[in-house]
Amino acid sequence: MADQRELVVPKEKQLVTVYLLGGDTIEGNIFLEYNPDARTLHQKMMAFLENKNAFFPLSSGHTPEFISMSAVRMVEVHNPEDEAAFNIMHVELVTVIFRDGAQVSGDLLADVPDQRRRLSDCLNLTGRFLCTRAYGKVCYISKQAILKVITAAK
Repeated sequence: MADQRELVVPKEKQLVTVYLLGGDTIEGNIFLEYNPDARTLHQKMMAFLENKNAFFPLSSGHTPEFISMSAVRMVEVHNPEDEAAFNIMHVELVTVIFRDGAQVSGDLLADVPDQRRRLSDCLNLTGRFLCTRAYGKVCYISKQAILKVITAAK
């Protein structure tokens, strides 16, 4: 009979702040599953956010809470400054306006080839979340929570 520890999938803890629709925030650890194709923090976060699970555990104390993915407005990643992958992406300065009127301004980060660097291309990438950076913080914004995106004039 297999020991229970042998059946556990290795996971990596990542401290985040989850911003929920309605304005509440929760800080805690999410658990990123081992994925041999995901080498960078960005790839691991995208795999976590884009999976098809309706709920995810957030450990902010002794008892984990299970958060509905559809209730998430934005996920802020703590300590992403070591992540070189964020520096090689296409950057577009934007302001994101949420359905409730709240705003976030910063850099929209997109891993796109040169021929797909228009803002519309970056916004219409497959997936439910956009990656942004502002004041050294990396955030993943739910596309469902967005009313509109305004680009900064060049």
